[in-house]
Amino acid sequence: MSRAVETPPSGPTRFRTPTRGRSAAACLSALGLSALGLLSRPAAAHWPPPSESDGVYGRLRGDTDASLKLGGLISHSRLSASLGASAHYYSLLGITGDYSDSLDGDALQLRSFSVGTELRPLFLPRWLLGKEHGPAWLDLTLDSACVGFGAYFSRAAAPFEHSRGVWMSIGVGIPVLGRASGPWLEVRQLRRWPDHEVNSPEAHNALLLYLSWHELVQLGSTQ
Repeated sequence: MSRAVETPPSGPTRFRTPTRGRSAAACLSALGLSALGLLSRPAAAHWPPPSESDGVYGRLRGDTDASLKLGGLISHSRLSASLGASAHYYSLLGITGDYSDSLDGDALQLRSFSVGTELRPLFLPRWLLGKEHGPAWLDLTLDSACVGFGAYFSRAAAPFEHSRGVWMSIGVGIPVLGRASGPWLEVRQLRRWPDHEVNSPEAHNALLLYLSWHELVQLGSTQ
């Protein structure tokens, strides 16, 4: 007895397509897996970034901290516009220069120029002893404390003659963005002692206020 052989129905073959519900479920599953994958990765969105949170805050990206400054000098109760520049080797020891021009025609000191050296003694000891705990703006502010000394030359109003002398200063700065490179607010208190061999004003105090821009640059060889 022979078995009947079934033949497939004639006509075009139809394939089933996923329903809209299954498609939405698949998309949600993919999104969920992606979210789990992101959450399982090590957290990297810390501020400051890892390279900036080791107590250095970018200060070793170059061997020289160079800055340009714009602000004012208050001396003899008069205000002068001031320009300044400085360069510090590894944010430690550097040179400074300042030029001031009086905004008052009756000022005792019409203009002055000063140069000197400046020491920031706290950065390397605090970093080597592991005292840089943050936040960044606080560490950078503490490490910017400085002492300086140098010479100045000034053009005075009559009856005084042009004068020269020496100065000493203390100062500090605050990083506006909480990092070494970028804008800073700086203040320096100066004490000036004129050369008494000439007819010049007596020893006096002065205050420098600056908005400055700092940039770390590499001047020496990296090898």
